[in-house]
Amino acid sequence: MAHIKLRDDIEYSIHSDNKGNIIGPISKIHAHTEGVRANLTHYSTWSMIYHLPSGKYGIQLKSSANLDKLTAGKWDIGVAGHNIYQKQNDNYIPLDFSENLKKEAQEEIGINLKMFEDVSSFVESAKEAKEAVGFIFDKFHYKTEKDNEWVGLGFVAVPTQNVIFVDDEVADFKWLTPDELQNFIDTETNYCSTLPLVFKKAEKFISQFF
Repeated sequence: MAHIKLRDDIEYSIHSDNKGNIIGPISKIHAHTEGVRANLTHYSTWSMIYHLPSGKYGIQLKSSANLDKLTAGKWDIGVAGHNIYQKQNDNYIPLDFSENLKKEAQEEIGINLKMFEDVSSFVESAKEAKEAVGFIFDKFHYKTEKDNEWVGLGFVAVPTQNVIFVDDEVADFKWLTPDELQNFIDTETNYCSTLPLVFKKAEKFISQFF
């Protein structure tokens, strides 16, 4: 990988084409600017968190002070965040989806994730319910009038329902059964537009592997 020199005082997102091929770094603030966000594709990691013993999903309430105005003050998927370039020694390395999910889970709700690269090992570990584990099970291009992202979608299985709000991004967190979550989506309006899509994909993943 070529050596990348970036400013230390700027956080950079990963700019890509609509097939996930990395083009290069782009200022995270610029990437979220109105008129830019919907036209330039950037990497984003999404996930649903699932407590296998109770069969409940965890969703988070984004802080109203969140810099991302599309999600601020709304209920959102379990853990999510835009992939960034992280400084390692004197170089900047783009975080892949597994690395970014691990980072976001720790920063947002204090969960230390063990990531898996193959589904069989992930499912086996998830069923043991001894530690929080994660797996990226889907990748796709998500394009709306306001958003344009190359998404890595993760499934996170946790042995407990304990979460810790480490940074200021999350204001609240709750656990819902699939029926309760579907009812929430059907009757409420204060949630992020990605929640129904991700819930549907997570339910399909569970039916296939659990």
